[in-house]
Amino acid sequence: MLITRSRKAPWNKTLRNITTALALSTVIACASAEPLDPQLEESIRWYTGETGTVDDARARSLLERAASDNDPLSRMWVARVYSTGRMTFPADKEQAIHIAATVIAQVEALAQAGNAEAMFLMGTAYAEGLAKTQDPITALTWYRLAAQQQHVLAQHNIGNAYSSGTGVEASNEMAAYWWQLAAQQGDAVVQYRLAQLYEQGRGVPEDMSLALLWYQDSARRGNANAKQALARLGVAQSAP
Repeated sequence: MLITRSRKAPWNKTLRNITTALALSTVIACASAEPLDPQLEESIRWYTGETGTVDDARARSLLERAASDNDPLSRMWVARVYSTGRMTFPADKEQAIHIAATVIAQVEALAQAGNAEAMFLMGTAYAEGLAKTQDPITALTWYRLAAQQQHVLAQHNIGNAYSSGTGVEASNEMAAYWWQLAAQQGDAVVQYRLAQLYEQGRGVPEDMSLALLWYQDSARRGNANAKQALARLGVAQSAP
């Protein structure tokens, strides 16, 4: 498992995170993850665009139904969307922290038992300070564990970290690697970001044919930025 240390991070903290990750990997190898609430799973797929179309309103409706049964992962997702205003929810950090505090212990237990969605949500908790002290390095540790199970948004967020240099040394090459994994699974946002890298030749060879391919796929899924990029380039959006 690749774990990269930020130049600014104290070594003892990094070592502690590596030790934790290795211990968790051992647990995960022996664990059978519980299935997600079907409504939560479908909500996430509409949110990312894995269904073929991004539909935040439908994603929100499904998430609210899943959370109404007090499913801890669904409630942690509600905290996540309130945190920065995702999925048509208003940004309300106080509400996000309050909700996260009611379920974080259950989410952490599920993560330690090998549940990929819980691992991803623990990454979010540390990345955004949701009932955990904000810590980008620990966030990445959890995202990497989720990404080992091909979790789309974990791959997405690892790419974001490399793009911005949050918790790791900035690297367009590594951002492209992780975004490619998520893009191939249908994540419309990173399809757009990957297209930008190919258009500009950042971290990957400049390749307009690949840039257009990813812009087109992202636009078909409803990404407004990708549609604007195609208009800027004078390229018609392909039919769904």
